[in-house]
Amino acid sequence: MAPRRPIAPALAQQLASVLLPTGYRGPAFLVFDNFRSILRYNNSTAYALAVGLLADGYAGRAGVEQPWPKDDPPLNSTAQITELQQRLTDKGFDVGGIDGVLGAQTRQGIRAFQRIQQLPQDGYASTSLLARLRAA
Repeated sequence: MAPRRPIAPALAQQLASVLLPTGYRGPAFLVFDNFRSILRYNNSTAYALAVGLLADGYAGRAGVEQPWPKDDPPLNSTAQITELQQRLTDKGFDVGGIDGVLGAQTRQGIRAFQRIQQLPQDGYASTSLLARLRAA
């Protein structure tokens, strides 16, 4: 999918990342250094995304156009994330330790599991992913 609006020339020279907060079926965001700066202030993807969308809204730009999927919610408790990390670790996937925090290493472990399972490798920690790990 192409960007919905042009990329500002100042951003075109920066390293960008694709953010898929609800997996491959949800909205996709191209994030730049300013997003990473917000994360340094508060290391929460939801917070940084909300700040960015709020800033876009103040600038008169459109909000999210792709609907958020509702049939596969994210894991939202420390207990669920801890279980996910434990199950991935038990199956030989490196999540960087079991701490109940959904960080970069846990997402890498999720993507490795998804690759083995021939699933889209989006790193999305969802209830269906946890169910698949429980059944595996």
